[in-house]
Amino acid sequence: MREALALAAEAGLDGEVPIAALVVVAGEVIGRGANRVIRDSDGCAHAEIIALRDAFKHVRNYRVPGATVYTTVEPCAMCAGALLHARVSRVVWGAPDLKFGAAGSVIDLFAEKKLNHHARDVRGRVCEAEAAQLLKNFFSGKRERRTSLALNSDHQATPTLPPSLAVKTATWQDDASTLKKIRFEVFVEEQLVPAEEEVDRFDPVSIHAIAWLDGVAAACGRLLPDGHIGRMAVRKSFRGKHIGAAVLLHLMERARQRGDRESVLSAQTHAIGFYEKFGFVAYGPEYLDCDIPHRDMKLIYPANT
Repeated sequence: MREALALAAEAGLDGEVPIAALVVVAGEVIGRGANRVIRDSDGCAHAEIIALRDAFKHVRNYRVPGATVYTTVEPCAMCAGALLHARVSRVVWGAPDLKFGAAGSVIDLFAEKKLNHHARDVRGRVCEAEAAQLLKNFFSGKRERRTSLALNSDHQATPTLPPSLAVKTATWQDDASTLKKIRFEVFVEEQLVPAEEEVDRFDPVSIHAIAWLDGVAAACGRLLPDGHIGRMAVRKSFRGKHIGAAVLLHLMERARQRGDRESVLSAQTHAIGFYEKFGFVAYGPEYLDCDIPHRDMKLIYPANT
């Protein structure tokens, strides 16, 4: 388990949620895996899945009977199902997952008698404190990074953000109503953008971000698959609090995490100075989009980010 914790810590440094798993047979580690959902743009790339795939290649079989799997966090239903299909004999996990845990926290697939295979031994909360601390450090670190505005100069500015501000990744499938509410208020009602042009075919496939202040949705933005950042909107009553900057930084971080080498955006001309503070550079002529002057801007990420 301590080897798995070390692997999880490495994943955290890469921007992935720090969870890792090892597959062990007869005392030999035959499979290793850590979260790679952002790196691979794959919601199925959980640590247990990656570790099992590694083990399958090692034994040239789609099952690993007799194996023990050590995972730093309680498996979710997908991973528990994969462990059962792989005929794993023993599962040892670290910190409980109170939202998705499928080894007792939410449901217990390993105890379901209707399933035709069961791991003989499932043991939880091994090195629980260490595994939980990794998660706590990771998420608190993300919050701290989002409060720091990286300016395009030799210094950093760290304005005071409201302590209750939280920027969270969102999806169109789950959060369309909230995203529409913000965007329609800013673009349709304020800027008179035609309502039919505010929602497009890119929304379902984009990464979205919503800033919440005291439980109220204050701002949003999106990151398209091709690297475009757009639909940056801050509701009028929340402006002047650096909330738009927090949303932009969140999207830039997601772009870097998935391996983007650059980000581009179409900036309303009055906002060019705002984006320049983050390293974006304007290029090309000014043009009208929905009768609003815009210019294209680009940011190239340093190779070491």
